[in-house]
Amino acid sequence: MTQATASVFKIPTESPQLARGAVSRARRPAGKPRPTRLAASRVAGVETRAATRGDGEVIELDLGITVYPPRDEGGRWRAVWHEDGERQQCESVSADKLAAKLEKVRQRLATGASNMTRPGTDLIAWYLNPDRLPVAGRWSRKHADTQRRLCERFAAPVIGTVTCQDITVSHAQKIVNAAPTASEGGRVHRMLSSMVSAGLKGGYLVNPVLAEVHWQAGDRPLPAPAVGVAGESSLWVDPSEVPSHDDVAILGKALSARQHGEREELMATLAAYTGLRWGELAALTIGQVAPAARVITVDRKVVEVGGRLYVEAPKNRKYRRTVYPRRTPAAYPLAERLAARIEEARAEQRAGTNPLGLLFPSRSGGHWCSSNFNRRILQPAYRAAGWRDSSGAGRWTWHSLRHVFWKLEPTDVSRMAGHANYRITLDMYVGTTAGVLDRARAATE
Repeated sequence: MTQATASVFKIPTESPQLARGAVSRARRPAGKPRPTRLAASRVAGVETRAATRGDGEVIELDLGITVYPPRDEGGRWRAVWHEDGERQQCESVSADKLAAKLEKVRQRLATGASNMTRPGTDLIAWYLNPDRLPVAGRWSRKHADTQRRLCERFAAPVIGTVTCQDITVSHAQKIVNAAPTASEGGRVHRMLSSMVSAGLKGGYLVNPVLAEVHWQAGDRPLPAPAVGVAGESSLWVDPSEVPSHDDVAILGKALSARQHGEREELMATLAAYTGLRWGELAALTIGQVAPAARVITVDRKVVEVGGRLYVEAPKNRKYRRTVYPRRTPAAYPLAERLAARIEEARAEQRAGTNPLGLLFPSRSGGHWCSSNFNRRILQPAYRAAGWRDSSGAGRWTWHSLRHVFWKLEPTDVSRMAGHANYRITLDMYVGTTAGVLDRARAATE
């Protein structure tokens, strides 16, 4: 099958109007002004000049736009300009219609947004392109995959075939309203806001109002209002919502009984008393642990994106060190158990069953997949420990173990937990108004 040849648009170098000869001049009534002079006043021009060819006049607009009035009555108006290094033109049957077409041209030329003539798919591709960001500010694989899925599901069906200059607030509202819930709508809005900012910088958009939309429930149920203490940070974790030391021990025993070993029990205990995330634990190797100093260097993590595993720098791309206690409050000899596990991992590495020297390898000797670990190990242990009911509902998750910390200064906890700044630690573990209700009750009794 032969492919059809793509049509090439060529700007005509000759006027499509009939040649002005003696016959056409003879037909014009004597004393009647030229129609081009009357119609030219309907286009807002800067000045007029004589045409380089013929005896007519042309209109010079700002931004380098030149308008050619029709040479004869009933002819077409034509405009020529240069955009993005190329000569462009458009024409119309009247001055008013030509002026309407030139409005978009003037907008592009005035703002320098030469990419506004491209479709919305190009805007989405530009937003997802990692090269538009500096190397130090690029997205993580997880965030990039999330943004790609949000664009494919919500943005592309609405603006994929729409020219960027024709994207309106109604298009943006449709994108956000396509989300099924308010929380998902918030994620879509944040994606759309970032896309508009990228489009403004890349010359695809000129209207920042496109980001000023919010999710509308319509006939869908509204989420339950969040209840909290006035002035309290939304990040703050109430002590009643943090697993106790006994809860951690019970979960560890459930994991140990499920797998007939102590790896998963050690993994849960280490998460509770060092603040390591699951991906950091899954990537933990022998070389990262210093048993004599009880220090763990966190310089990598495992992430699962689209069913594939990647080992990359930790969250916020910052290496850190954390210390683990000799014993937990449940009389669990953490230091001794971890030292014994290190020796086991070394033996496994020499035998070839654990080539990476992982402290917590999968059954095949490689990195765990978070979905597989959750399905095969965590969920049965949750139910055995009472963290989940028969329907799978419960208060705590694996990440809840990170909230079980020693009584340390918030700045120290922030460094060991890998928080971006101290304010996150203060908001999460201390709270801006922690104890205000107890003090209010005591004052009113």
